[in-house]
Amino acid sequence: MDEPGQSITAIKAAFIRSQVRQLCAPLEASPDWNGSNRVQTAKGDHGRPGHLSDKAVQDIVAKVNDEIRKHNRMVYSAQSQRHVAEQIETLYWNIISAECDDADTNTNATTVVAPRDADLTESHTTIKSLLPEQYTDLHLHPQHDPHSGHGHEAEAYTTLREDLIEMARKRDALRQNLARYRHLQSLLEPLDDPQTNIQPNLVTRDGELGKELDRMRILLARVTGRVGEMKNLNATTLDRRDTTATGTDTNLSQSITPTTTAQTDQQKLALLMDLT
Repeated sequence: MDEPGQSITAIKAAFIRSQVRQLCAPLEASPDWNGSNRVQTAKGDHGRPGHLSDKAVQDIVAKVNDEIRKHNRMVYSAQSQRHVAEQIETLYWNIISAECDDADTNTNATTVVAPRDADLTESHTTIKSLLPEQYTDLHLHPQHDPHSGHGHEAEAYTTLREDLIEMARKRDALRQNLARYRHLQSLLEPLDDPQTNIQPNLVTRDGELGKELDRMRILLARVTGRVGEMKNLNATTLDRRDTTATGTDTNLSQSITPTTTAQTDQQKLALLMDLT
């Protein structure tokens, strides 16, 4: 018995395989013929045509079965069986499509024609648009009359439609979760190789990060000392400016100010970072 949900190609391919298996069944001499042949052979009629020994019969049957197997492998291959099944499905749908085209003018405005290639794996909103809410508004094929069916067909359709929409909603939610998890996975990719991506960033003895921190401490101490020297120099300059006379103060300002203002930011930074 065919399982529900199978395609026409799968059903026809299974039928063709069953017929090919029957054709591939080994041949055997019938019991009546074997009995008659043994009786005639036992009576000494070896010279008469048509009477063969059991060994000769077995050899002939084995050769015939071998030729049958070779023929079936060449003619009834899996590819050819699949091709025939697909042709049957194509012919079937061509007939149905032609009948549906002829019946389109006879359908009501509220009737929804369900296409044969309708993709019911899309979102739940797409499924709602493909499948009408009422069974009476569904048009499957020209001979389909939803009003003449039993009530259980409409109930089954409504139940299956609601189940399909609910499963589609759950699948949409799972797709969103999957996209979020993949994004999180991409963020965690740097942690896949800890020896290369994590270990160098850990503060360990004789580690790369530890050595870099030591260099930063030395640099910070030198920069702090140099900043202190510059502050002392500025304080000394201010003291001289306060103790000198007005004319001398003006001359000193003219001699110092151009030197300080003429320095660019890079020069100041170079002076600050000059550790030699």
